[in-house]
Amino acid sequence: MAQIAGTFSSYDAVGNREDLENAIYRITPQETPFITMIGTSKVEAVRHDWQTDELATPAANAQIEGDDYTFSGRAPTKRVANFTQISWKPIIVTETQDAVRKAGRDTELGYQLAKASVELKKDIEFACLGNVGSDAGNDATARVSGGFPAWLESNADRGAGGADGGFNSNTGLVAAATEGTQRAYTKALMDNVIQSTYQAGGNPTTIMVSPYNKRTFSTFMSDANVAPFRREVPEKKKQGIILAAADVYQSDFGELVVEPNRVMSTSAALARNVFIIDPDKVSRGVLRPMKQDEPAKTGDANKRVIKTEWTLVVRNEAAHGVIADVFGLTAAS
Repeated sequence: MAQIAGTFSSYDAVGNREDLENAIYRITPQETPFITMIGTSKVEAVRHDWQTDELATPAANAQIEGDDYTFSGRAPTKRVANFTQISWKPIIVTETQDAVRKAGRDTELGYQLAKASVELKKDIEFACLGNVGSDAGNDATARVSGGFPAWLESNADRGAGGADGGFNSNTGLVAAATEGTQRAYTKALMDNVIQSTYQAGGNPTTIMVSPYNKRTFSTFMSDANVAPFRREVPEKKKQGIILAAADVYQSDFGELVVEPNRVMSTSAALARNVFIIDPDKVSRGVLRPMKQDEPAKTGDANKRVIKTEWTLVVRNEAAHGVIADVFGLTAAS
């Protein structure tokens, strides 16, 4: 059929109003599980130092009656350090854009500030989980806080060719770990690192993984050494439910919650690590809390900067563990 000649349609009109919803739908995830879990602590200098120590290995300690004392030297504490890192998000919005009528937000500046605050937190999450060595910086180079995987050496299981980084007392810097050949994430690898962490004195409560490795973890339910997975389902929900995921691991050395981290899926370098974490033994040190700066106005626009200065404080790296160099994005990457 054809349109009758002379019919006036929406294709001819020039005055129809647009139909734009008064909302903005953002799907990008906002969660920062690592920095949320570890909390914050106060630091007061761009280089933050702390001490670690450990007890002597247990011995039989049987002494002769009436014998004289023999004194031996005591091991000193170890002093380690990390550097603060400045992170910011600058925003500039014209006054015209804030004056015009907009859909989904009252002010453009307010909307962009809220968005930048979330982005800044995710940047810090990314930096904390990165295999990055520390850098003292200078007038031409930014200071860098050593990332969590760079610290870990006592309880690290690495692929072929991989090597630990860790704190170097000679340089005063944290060195990045050397990546090894990637392999599959397995229950055996996880159990070995949890045991190693326990023997070192750690009490980890969290296993942090990429989304892909969260699925891999759930397949451990089919391991021959795992008790059959059972969970009672309420009567009204018994129809149409498939139970195929696991969120808590009852290891031989305590219960650990498995926490997927979406930030880890943004980078193959982050996704290749599975972390065993004791949240009490790591924190985000804050020299300057997150705040909003208002730079001098120099034109027909408003400038704002969201910024903070922070460092990662790994209170004792032996309290944590890492299964490194595993496939973290797909079964082959």
